[in-house]
Amino acid sequence: MQATRDFAKARRLATTLLLPVILLAGFSRSVDAKMLRVAVADYPPYTYVQGNGFAGEGYQAFVNIMAELGVSYQAEAVPHFARALIDLENNQLDALLLATESPERNELAEYSTPLFYTEWAWVWLADRRDLHPEHEKFKHVAQVSAQMNSNIYSWLSKQHYQITPGTSDIRGLFNLLDHKRVDAVMLPALTAKTLIQQEKLSRKNYVIRKQIKLPFGIYVSKNYLAANPGFMERLNKAIAEYHAHKEVESNLQLPD
Repeated sequence: MQATRDFAKARRLATTLLLPVILLAGFSRSVDAKMLRVAVADYPPYTYVQGNGFAGEGYQAFVNIMAELGVSYQAEAVPHFARALIDLENNQLDALLLATESPERNELAEYSTPLFYTEWAWVWLADRRDLHPEHEKFKHVAQVSAQMNSNIYSWLSKQHYQITPGTSDIRGLFNLLDHKRVDAVMLPALTAKTLIQQEKLSRKNYVIRKQIKLPFGIYVSKNYLAANPGFMERLNKAIAEYHAHKEVESNLQLPD
């Protein structure tokens, strides 16, 4: 449970973490924009708290992109984006990293081009061979849950699943399963696999079945964009260049 303790510590101490801006060669690439205050969710392996800082492939991608833009940023750890949306509306935060899209978020912020894609997945105990999420009956008889105040929880509600209120900490979802308080939970597939490894659970005890693939991007508040014209266009361009660079790296690693 070290990762859970690290996240709780970051929330208690945080305050927020002011991270240095890293400028690449060539000041012509810099964006004349004020510091970006960004909420970073606990979604390993994409973004998570590690010690007194942040880690994850998604967070590192964000760091590289901000360096490319020459924009400083201030990162704040959040377990989910429900509270962050209020801070976004009240102009106390400027961005969400990483997030899936929703109508509620679109009212307050503009969504970037995808930085990653995430796959929401059902997870249930392997000995429950009677569960079949692909069948319509599952929606009406299975008791399911997801992280409270998350986009996944909202989606389950809109799809009329039988939801049992659970936990606001995504790491607590496996406790719901293990104690048989619910039949299945939904969370990103890679996050499920990472949590099983981090919490030293047995992978063979769980079934993970992917349900839907969605873009995973950066929300930037409309207030910030109004005060910093052109920022979104430059951000999307930097994301495209990040993907191009990753593709080149991947091709260089292919065997002859």
